[in-house]
Amino acid sequence: MSPTELEQVGGRRSGPSTMAALEDLLNNTLDPGYRAAAIRSRSTSGWDRLLVWTACGAVGLLLAMSYQQTHRGAPAAEVARQDLISRIRAVQASGDALDTTAQQLSDDVAQLRDRQLAGSSSIDLTQLEVASGTVAVSGPGISVALGEPEQATQSADPARPGRTPQATVAVLHDTDIRAVVNQLWSAGAEAISVNGIRLTTNSAIRFAGEAVLVDFQQINAPYTIEAVGSKDGLLTSFADSSIARKLKTEQAVYGIAFSFQGKSKLTLSSVTVSEPRFAELGAGPPSSQAKPSTPRPTESPK
Repeated sequence: MSPTELEQVGGRRSGPSTMAALEDLLNNTLDPGYRAAAIRSRSTSGWDRLLVWTACGAVGLLLAMSYQQTHRGAPAAEVARQDLISRIRAVQASGDALDTTAQQLSDDVAQLRDRQLAGSSSIDLTQLEVASGTVAVSGPGISVALGEPEQATQSADPARPGRTPQATVAVLHDTDIRAVVNQLWSAGAEAISVNGIRLTTNSAIRFAGEAVLVDFQQINAPYTIEAVGSKDGLLTSFADSSIARKLKTEQAVYGIAFSFQGKSKLTLSSVTVSEPRFAELGAGPPSSQAKPSTPRPTESPK
C-alpha cells in the first residue's frame, strides 16, 4: 500500500494533525494523567520503603525481646514445676507409708483383741470387721475388668464442627462402677475393692469432672473390681445380671474392654477406719419465746 493510500481515511485525505495524533496514540499508550501519577509515586517510593523497613525492624525487635523474656523465665518456671512435682511425690510416698503402717497396726490390734475374746462374740466381731474393712480378707472370688475404648487417631468430623468423636469421650462413668459393685454385694460378696481401694460401709463412688473418685481418691481406667465370696455364686449371679448385659452391649457398640472371671484366691487389704460416729441425745430445740399475754381488764367491784 502506497503512502498516499495510508493518508486516506474513509475516502478523505488526513492532514498532518491527524497523523500526529495517530502516531502519538500508537507510541504513547499511557494516559498523561496515569504517567504523572506514576512519576509522583516514584518520587515518594523511597520514603515508603524506609517506613516499611523501619516498621519491620520495630516488629522484629519486639519479637526478639519477647522471645528472650519468655525463654529467660522458662528455666526458673521449669525448676519450680519440678520442685513442686518432687514435693507432691514425696508427700504421697510418705502418706502411703503411713497408711501401710496404720493398716499393720490395725491388724496387730485385731489379733491381740481376738486372743483376749472368747466365745461366739469373737465370730460376730470378725464379721463386723470384715464388713467395715478394718481387717484384710483372703479367699476365692471374682474379678471384673473394665476399660475405655482405644482412642481414635482421626480428628473431629470436619463436616460437623464442634462435635467431639465418641472415641475421645469417656464411656464408663461412676454409675457403671457403682452398678457392678452393688450387683456383687447383692450376689453375696463379703468384701470388695476397686483398683485396690477397699470399700467399707461409708464408701462413696463419685464422678468429679473427668475423674472417678472412690472415697475421695482418684482412680483411672482400666478399672479392676475384685470381690471375695463364693466364686460360683458370684459368677452365676453376675453373668445373669442386667449390668453385665449392659456392659456387653457397650463393648459391642463403643468398644469398651469388659471381662470377668473367677479367682481361686484374692487378697483385699484393710483400710484405716476413723473413730465411729454415732448420734447422741442432746438438748432439744430452743423453745420459742413466750408471747406476752394480753392483760385482762380488771373488773370493777360491785
